[in-house]
Amino acid sequence: MEELSDVFLVEQSLLGHKEAFSLLIERYQVMSLYIIKRYVADEEVARELVQEALLQAYLSLQQLRDGSRFKNWFYGITLHVCQS
Repeated sequence: MEELSDVFLVEQSLLGHKEAFSLLIERYQVMSLYIIKRYVADEEVARELVQEALLQAYLSLQQLRDGSRFKNWFYGITLHVCQS
Protein backbone atom coordinates (compact mmCIF):
# COMPACT_ATOMS: atom_id res chain seq x y z
CA MET A 1 0.00 0.00 0.00
CA GLU A 2 1.32 3.42 -0.95
CA GLU A 3 1.86 5.90 1.85
CA LEU A 4 -0.36 8.97 1.70
CA SER A 5 1.51 12.26 1.33
CA ASP A 6 1.49 14.95 3.98
CA VAL A 7 -0.06 17.31 1.41
CA PHE A 8 -3.00 14.96 0.89
CA LEU A 9 -3.45 14.36 4.62
CA VAL A 10 -3.35 18.10 5.38
CA GLU A 11 -5.90 18.80 2.65
CA GLN A 12 -8.18 16.05 3.96
CA SER A 13 -7.77 17.30 7.54
CA LEU A 14 -8.80 20.78 6.45
CA LEU A 15 -11.90 19.27 4.87
CA GLY A 16 -12.83 17.81 8.26
CA HIS A 17 -11.56 14.25 7.90
CA LYS A 18 -10.29 13.55 11.41
CA GLU A 19 -8.75 10.24 10.41
CA ALA A 20 -6.38 12.13 8.08
CA PHE A 21 -5.07 14.21 10.98
CA SER A 22 -4.78 11.01 13.02
CA LEU A 23 -2.45 9.63 10.35
CA LEU A 24 -0.32 12.77 10.59
CA ILE A 25 -0.21 12.33 14.36
CA GLU A 26 0.90 8.71 14.01
CA ARG A 27 3.59 9.78 11.57
CA TYR A 28 5.17 12.54 13.69
CA GLN A 29 4.20 12.00 17.32
CA VAL A 30 7.20 9.81 18.19
CA MET A 31 9.71 12.30 16.82
CA SER A 32 7.92 15.12 18.61
CA LEU A 33 8.26 13.21 21.89
CA TYR A 34 11.94 12.64 21.18
CA ILE A 35 12.48 16.37 20.59
CA ILE A 36 10.64 17.34 23.76
CA LYS A 37 12.50 14.77 25.86
CA ARG A 38 15.72 16.55 24.94
CA TYR A 39 14.37 19.54 26.90
CA VAL A 40 12.19 17.88 29.55
CA ALA A 41 13.32 14.93 31.66
CA ASP A 42 9.94 13.98 33.11
CA GLU A 43 8.19 11.45 30.82
CA GLU A 44 4.66 12.47 31.82
CA VAL A 45 5.36 16.17 31.31
CA ALA A 46 6.94 15.39 27.94
CA ARG A 47 3.84 13.46 26.83
CA GLU A 48 1.60 16.34 27.93
CA LEU A 49 3.72 18.76 25.91
CA VAL A 50 3.37 16.52 22.85
CA GLN A 51 -0.40 16.65 23.30
CA GLU A 52 -0.23 20.44 23.57
CA ALA A 53 1.82 20.66 20.36
CA LEU A 54 -0.66 18.38 18.57
CA LEU A 55 -3.58 20.49 19.76
CA GLN A 56 -1.91 23.70 18.63
CA ALA A 57 -1.15 22.15 15.24
CA TYR A 58 -4.75 20.99 14.83
CA LEU A 59 -6.19 24.36 15.80
CA SER A 60 -3.89 26.33 13.50
CA LEU A 61 -3.71 23.92 10.56
CA GLN A 62 -5.49 26.37 8.27
CA GLN A 63 -2.48 28.71 8.66
CA LEU A 64 -0.16 26.17 7.04
CA ARG A 65 0.31 27.39 3.48
CA ASP A 66 2.22 24.41 2.10
CA GLY A 67 1.15 20.94 3.22
CA SER A 68 4.47 19.48 2.13
CA ARG A 69 6.07 21.46 4.99
CA PHE A 70 3.82 19.96 7.68
CA LYS A 71 6.67 18.03 9.29
CA ASN A 72 8.92 21.08 9.75
CA TRP A 73 5.97 23.26 10.71
CA PHE A 74 4.84 20.78 13.37
CA TYR A 75 8.34 20.37 14.75
CA GLY A 76 8.54 24.17 14.99
CA ILE A 77 5.36 24.13 17.05
CA THR A 78 6.88 21.39 19.19
CA LEU A 79 9.96 23.51 19.89
CA HIS A 80 7.80 26.53 20.64
CA VAL A 81 5.80 24.52 23.18
CA CYS A 82 9.06 23.47 24.86
CA GLN A 83 10.26 27.04 25.08
CA SER A 84 6.96 28.25 26.52
